[in-house]
Amino acid sequence: MSRRTKKVGPAGRLGARYGVRIRKRITDVEVESKGRHDCPKCKARALVRKANGIWECRKCGAKLASSSYMPTPKVAVRREVAEVLAEAEEKERPAEDEEEEPRPEKKAKKE
Repeated sequence: MSRRTKKVGPAGRLGARYGVRIRKRITDVEVESKGRHDCPKCKARALVRKANGIWECRKCGAKLASSSYMPTPKVAVRREVAEVLAEAEEKERPAEDEEEEPRPEKKAKKE
């Protein structure tokens, strides 16, 4: 037998009901929530959703609370990552300026 939900994925169970937009949204949410994610403690790709907002690592056994459909990093972690990225960009900018050779200035002709 062939698969009937190749294009629509998990929303295939809904059939032709509820409209295309809703079914696409359901597919996106379910694929994201039912997949595996990176564990923040052991860095393994083994974090699975146990219940609404509860995530558990199948490797190290760590349990954490996060958003409903996908684990999100804490606000402090996001802020630290943003700061590190900003510092890295600042370090790259002066290096680019140093690479450029200074152009000799043209002397004005006196008449």
